[in-house]
Amino acid sequence: MKTVTLGIALLFCVMAHSQVKDTIYFRNGTIVVGKLKSIKLGIVTFDPDDANDITVQSRKLLTISGKRKIFRIETVRESLFYGTILKHPEPNAIYVYTGLDSITLYLEEISVCYPFDNTVAERFSGNVGLGYTYTKSSEFGRLNFDATIRYVSKKEELSLSTAGIYTIYDSLFSRDNEQVNLKYNYYFSKKWFGTVFLVYQRNLELGLQRRYQEGLGVGNKFLTTRHMYAWTRMGAVINQEKSTEDISSGVLTELFGQVEFNIFRFEHPKINFTATQSIYYSLSQKGRFRSDGSMSLTWEIFKDFKVSFEPYHNYDNQPPVEGNNKFDFGIVFGIKYLFW
Repeated sequence: MKTVTLGIALLFCVMAHSQVKDTIYFRNGTIVVGKLKSIKLGIVTFDPDDANDITVQSRKLLTISGKRKIFRIETVRESLFYGTILKHPEPNAIYVYTGLDSITLYLEEISVCYPFDNTVAERFSGNVGLGYTYTKSSEFGRLNFDATIRYVSKKEELSLSTAGIYTIYDSLFSRDNEQVNLKYNYYFSKKWFGTVFLVYQRNLELGLQRRYQEGLGVGNKFLTTRHMYAWTRMGAVINQEKSTEDISSGVLTELFGQVEFNIFRFEHPKINFTATQSIYYSLSQKGRFRSDGSMSLTWEIFKDFKVSFEPYHNYDNQPPVEGNNKFDFGIVFGIKYLFW
């Protein structure tokens, strides 16, 4: 009898746990039940029961309850918490229950929040883009392609990105500019991380048929606000280059530094701006200096579709082919689709 009673009790506990829902409470008294998907820079993304996703400005909410999963929460004060979210009696505030104690956070202090104990597949995100571009190196129109896949866990970030610019004219097909970048970051603390990356590059304007690059370094996420975050990293890379004249460089060593700024607006219109600048100083070739930079401005025209404007530049004061151009730039226009 005791065994049956215990089994029934356990069954009810499992059923109760499976029926736990997240809830957002509006200042006007409205209550919406469903799944909390994320909080990013002042915007709450929520999946209501039997309805499509909604986005809400956090200042319009009274509080939030999220007991369904463990959430990873970053704040503008550079704090990091893991825990469930509980209702708070104060307006625009929540409790974060870490398992040891409850911490009061105001919604305006949250930079990023998302469920952590979701499935492995749900930790992936990505986008793909197609478009038309104008570049200095060609009078012809060009097609461009780019795609990114990211994976984020408690202390790790893994991303794979690829981009290419191609000339198509009559029977001519030219792979003018290509890049594939695989990056892995491991966070030692809230701000500091180790980084490892592999890169493939091709740039015919600079006389580069291909470059393989392996890098190792350390980075710091030095700025986090409601509408901006920025990070920098530095270290050393090993390159193997081959010119358009089929001349191989052997193994080349460089020091590198990189900085990236991200600015977000998650209210309508939803706009993202990213600027990245990388510099490389050669230890193998005296006086050689390289620089890669890009900017990306995207505007969401409707759900999961964005238009983009992306200028870029590449500079090499000692290009692989002597007498070749040292500077290349381009402007990429396209449409991006968020597929995760």
